[in-house]
Amino acid sequence: MKVETITPPVGTTPNPARGEVLLPIVEGEKPFPVRFSLKVLHDYTTRTGRSLAEIGQDMADDLLGTIGQLLTSAVRLYVPGTVTPAAFELPDALDLMERLNQEQGDDIAAAIWAAIKVQDNPLLKALIAQAPKPSAPETSGTSTSTLPSAN
Repeated sequence: MKVETITPPVGTTPNPARGEVLLPIVEGEKPFPVRFSLKVLHDYTTRTGRSLAEIGQDMADDLLGTIGQLLTSAVRLYVPGTVTPAAFELPDALDLMERLNQEQGDDIAAAIWAAIKVQDNPLLKALIAQAPKPSAPETSGTSTSTLPSAN
């Protein structure tokens, strides 16, 4: 995949509300800007085989692993290979997560939240609104409830 670096305008810093953060990829070096974007979400779904709708459940089932996978995707997409000492994988993302201070952790959480709120994206919002709605299951007039009756 093509690496797309983020260069914030002079005098500005990445904005977590837009999915942008500064990450200390290499310990002791200056932080590098990355973006949690739709590209990151697509990479995550492609690599894990999970759908976009399943990210919330993935976080409930394995928060660290899911955040690590999203972080792995973000670094792979936005940080040139010359910055990372080797191919950046999940263990590297988990090591990076351990080095974060509170402010960096807060920024990453805000950036990931901004990314997974895809319904706020105008194009996706329009597509979701126009998508065919699932039809209601047909009924033959008989009840199939498995709930106990009040009789």
